[in-house]
Amino acid sequence: MQLTSRQRVFLETLFDVYHSHRRQPVHYTALARALGVANTTAYEMLRLLEQKGYVSSEYRLSDDHVGPGRSMVLFRPTMKALRTFRHLLGEDVRSKEWEDVKEKVLSRIAAEGLPGDESLLEELLAAIPLSQDPLAYCGQVVAASLVRIRESLLSRVPEFGMLRDMVNGEATGWDALSLLPGFALGLAYAVRQSPSRLSRLTEYAKRYPAYLRQMDGRARARLLRFSREIMAALQAAAETE
Repeated sequence: MQLTSRQRVFLETLFDVYHSHRRQPVHYTALARALGVANTTAYEMLRLLEQKGYVSSEYRLSDDHVGPGRSMVLFRPTMKALRTFRHLLGEDVRSKEWEDVKEKVLSRIAAEGLPGDESLLEELLAAIPLSQDPLAYCGQVVAASLVRIRESLLSRVPEFGMLRDMVNGEATGWDALSLLPGFALGLAYAVRQSPSRLSRLTEYAKRYPAYLRQMDGRARARLLRFSREIMAALQAAAETE
């Protein structure tokens, strides 16, 4: 469905507010303040944009809430909205999200090695659905896949040609990368790892192939390089255990 000029203004402003809130979901009153309109006007427009697939909503209790009570509704732009307004966001925003993902994953592995409480995996799984760029989304799926199977993976790289290709930089490494989430899930299910986390990773992995297809050659090269950096960091962490 086409957007009217007024709907475009609301959606553009939502992007601005969303990124000023560090890509956290936005309450409709924040959008109303930014636009100088009534709260009801902002709310109704967001619901309309949600019907058109440009906005998603969620319900959450306020941070200072104690005891039972009503939750508040929050909104965020969808991937459809991002694709529509990619020219407005620009390369800098997408690049920053990608750099943030890389720094977070690699610094956590270096700092904590192989955390027994799986806190890194939990953070990755929580962050995946918030990703607004296909490269960042796929990067976190790759990271979660490798962290999820690290104990099975690190000692078995020589057994699997696809993993050798990724580590050694072979040309077929991209084929390996496209199969990685499914491979990781297969290993994880085989050793009966955490069902709840496996369920979430399975759901995120369903979108992975479509996002891969959206990437150009440069983005694919970045993702493949990142996967090798993760594997190297995990292997280095294991050697220090």
